[in-house]
Amino acid sequence: MINVNDFKGITDSDTIESALNHLQPDGILLIPPRISDIEPERRHWLLDRAVLLPANTTVILQNCTVQLSDLCRDNFFRSANCGLGIEDPEKIENIHIRGEGLCILRGADHPRAVGDSSKILANPCPYEVQDLCRLADWIPEERRTPGTINFWDRHTHSFGTDAGKAGESQYGDWRGIGILLANVDNFSISNLRIECSHGWAISLEACTNGTVEKIYFDACMSKMIDGMRQNMENQDGIDLRNGCHHILISDITGHTGDDVIALTAIAGANYKPGGSLRTTHVMHNDWNRRERDIHDVIIRNVNAYSQLCYVIRLLPANAKIWNIVIDGIIDAPPSGLRHSCCIELGDGGDYGENPVDGMKNITISNVICDANEAIRVSSYLNDSVITNVVNRNPHCPAISVKREDGLRNVAVSNVVTCGGK
Repeated sequence: MINVNDFKGITDSDTIESALNHLQPDGILLIPPRISDIEPERRHWLLDRAVLLPANTTVILQNCTVQLSDLCRDNFFRSANCGLGIEDPEKIENIHIRGEGLCILRGADHPRAVGDSSKILANPCPYEVQDLCRLADWIPEERRTPGTINFWDRHTHSFGTDAGKAGESQYGDWRGIGILLANVDNFSISNLRIECSHGWAISLEACTNGTVEKIYFDACMSKMIDGMRQNMENQDGIDLRNGCHHILISDITGHTGDDVIALTAIAGANYKPGGSLRTTHVMHNDWNRRERDIHDVIIRNVNAYSQLCYVIRLLPANAKIWNIVIDGIIDAPPSGLRHSCCIELGDGGDYGENPVDGMKNITISNVICDANEAIRVSSYLNDSVITNVVNRNPHCPAISVKREDGLRNVAVSNVVTCGGK
């Protein structure tokens, strides 16, 4: 096994890349870096750019921290088959990232960009209402009072030191994703703590036959930066995108700003080649040449909550999701916090058409919810089972169905709402 500390470069990114150039079948080992004469107080790796992982790569982290530098507008780890200007990422195999002991991936102290492709960068980008009223110049002056600030006044913009800089995209994109794998068969990601991600912590596109397990998330859609709490959008935990199948997600804990786990089969009509900016997809979206659906996924043992959105989200838009097992979900936010919904199935059509047969063969079992809504069926659910659900919010039903005939051949049993009928 290659020990990264046996190599030396001008920067930590150079050092890690040098180790990857000497890759052995048993992988590379990241332990705390050697004490530097220049920075003797720093005992963590500092990345200026993504670590690119070719096929047949295993990275083992042992009791170490990897942080993005303030210069980095990129991922922690990315499969080497995709990136800027790579229009058609080829399929590669066997990529594994494994933590041993306490292994932390941490966002930058001053991120260059945070949020997805719909968010405009701002600096400052206040999170607290009183700071929004003082400093958010995108809000009309007449509405900058605590009683008139609305949801989108807070959530259209996201922090980034690239705000206003010539030549830099003023929107988030896939570079803000923590771990990004595209078109990878046989993969695993395990035993990591991901803190203050710049966007989604983990995103998988067209990935197959893999596992994501024992991941702790620490994000809350904001961060104290230079004395002000700044807004940091779209801090999802794990996102599965179009073409993902035969995947196990298990033992997920902590808290996220946005969705904890989202299966988003969104097949947009406007073509973008792979490697385009202002999108969270790093792959192309020519659906004649790649699969658009998500299927055969197990999600189990999740004890986590979202600051704003959903613990589990299934979203088929111009695509389908089927053969999904969701089992053992505890949504337990701290007292005083109730986010949008525990499990969201479909949407109102904002992302594209929800096909009538867009979700089928879904089993949901052993769920404890404590959100503004428990289980919400916003489109159509077919040939499925919902059982053993405890809804701790007496002000909402355990299951709400938003469309006429939204449930089709769905068995519901052992569902209870505490304090309500």
